[in-house]
Amino acid sequence: MALIRPFRALRYTEAAGPLRELVAPPYDVIDARERERLAEQSPANAVHLILPKGDEPYRVAASLLADFQKKGWLATDGEPAFFVYAQRFDVQGRSNERWGLLSALELQPFSANVVLPHERTLAGPKADRLNLIRACRTNLSPIFGLVDVALELASLVAGKQPFAEFTDKAGVTHRLWRITDAASVAQLVGRVAEQQVFIADGHHRYEISLAYRDERRAVETDKGKPHAYDFVLCYLCSTRDPGLVVLPTHRLLKDAPEHDALLARLQATCRVTELPDGAALLAKLEQPSANGELRLGLVRRGHAQGWLVEATEKTPLEGLAAELRALEVSFLHEAVLPGIPADRFTYTHDDREALDAVEAGDADLAILLPPPRVSDVLSISRAALTMPQKSTYFHPKVLTGLAFHGLDTD
Repeated sequence: MALIRPFRALRYTEAAGPLRELVAPPYDVIDARERERLAEQSPANAVHLILPKGDEPYRVAASLLADFQKKGWLATDGEPAFFVYAQRFDVQGRSNERWGLLSALELQPFSANVVLPHERTLAGPKADRLNLIRACRTNLSPIFGLVDVALELASLVAGKQPFAEFTDKAGVTHRLWRITDAASVAQLVGRVAEQQVFIADGHHRYEISLAYRDERRAVETDKGKPHAYDFVLCYLCSTRDPGLVVLPTHRLLKDAPEHDALLARLQATCRVTELPDGAALLAKLEQPSANGELRLGLVRRGHAQGWLVEATEKTPLEGLAAELRALEVSFLHEAVLPGIPADRFTYTHDDREALDAVEAGDADLAILLPPPRVSDVLSISRAALTMPQKSTYFHPKVLTGLAFHGLDTD
């Protein structure tokens, strides 16, 4: 079903400087301050390409991409390769290592039921990224896909030295290996061939890559062979990888509903349990619920306690598809705080930051959510549904700048 192939990567050379100074997170998690920090780190940093500045930013990005190659900062590999990419990181005091594969994934419309989304996309970001790909004719950042099969990447590179290894400012250690031998390539292609690919991150990038492919096909004269633009740069991770971590996305709300009225309404349709403080509430949310009930936590400014809110048979969720009824974010938006638009909330993935915001008075209410389950992402995707906004945050992000995928390189 899903076709992956090795690709001739456009990669930074030693002339550009240390790789750790050249890479950047995905564009949509970079704020203005982080963009400036990355830009000052190196004139060759990938942020200059993915978040270009100027009156004609897309032309600037294309010009810089050409200039980086002219200066010898970027060069195209002589032969196609897959890249095994390992990220070692800590979450809540536990060490994890996530393994993924950088590859070229064949673009297919969602209707083909091979590559599946779980989020809605927005017109503005899609127009921006489509203009960028038109100008640069390159996949600058990979999408993040999941396959529900073991990839066994660690064993594939066991005993081999990575060609790149560095630790970023967040303490994440990144390692990379090139895979070019025919047996390993065939093994990976075969393992993915019968699988669906579930988009974990990069929905906008996937959709605009598909649109760009169709634009190129419309004017292409050589239609007898696959072209690079028929594929998208993709990081593939197994759903069975023990290092696959999804962080909770807590909500913060100013001008929250009046406290006593909110509790009274919730007590009528939910089970509400008072706990001594926010720390006790977080500890409760980390434990699996006894009967699989949906639950979340509330912490209110001016109150030391926390409240655990659990769904019951009286909770009004019957209007939703079964797959959506299984989500804590649906419980939040449909039953706990219905009618409050997404842009009224601010968001954090950090437990302590959520509690501190309430204590400091920066928010009236913190809504603490357990981390979403990967199985929910798969079930939503298979049912052709979409999750509410800010439902998933796969950690850590896949870096931009490890390898680019030129769309004119066949």
